[in-house]
Amino acid sequence: MLRCFRLAMLFAISIVVQPAAAQDSLCKRLGGGDAISAVVKSFLMKMRTDDPDKLGRFWLYRGSDGVAREEQLIVDFVQSATGCDRLYVGRDLGPAHKGMRLSSRDWERTFNFLKATLEEYKVPAALNAEVVALVESTRGQIVECETSQFGCP
Repeated sequence: MLRCFRLAMLFAISIVVQPAAAQDSLCKRLGGGDAISAVVKSFLMKMRTDDPDKLGRFWLYRGSDGVAREEQLIVDFVQSATGCDRLYVGRDLGPAHKGMRLSSRDWERTFNFLKATLEEYKVPAALNAEVVALVESTRGQIVECETSQFGCP
């Protein structure tokens, strides 16, 4: 379920933010790599503990070592995508999520978890909008069907 973790991770870019100059990377404006790591883990916990017939289905019967490995890959992905000095060695989003049957309803629920995490960490509105835009730009690579149910038929 590395693919779902990447999705979740990408949604988890919210961090306690420090004032920054316009030339600072998104990573720095989000509080740096350690802050990103903490928020990604918080976001992933929301996803993993979701109802098993909703997003929680991706983490049923998973070993803790595999979950920890995927979590680290997601942290690496977000840190890399936001301009931190981090190398991401995982797969591209499209191939990583292909076959997971992620629906538009799954995407909507994930976005609700993202919004809750951004609020929890009190991310300022302007930075919040930047994070949301970054995540939204990945939708086409992740969602496989437009349906109001969880999962694709």
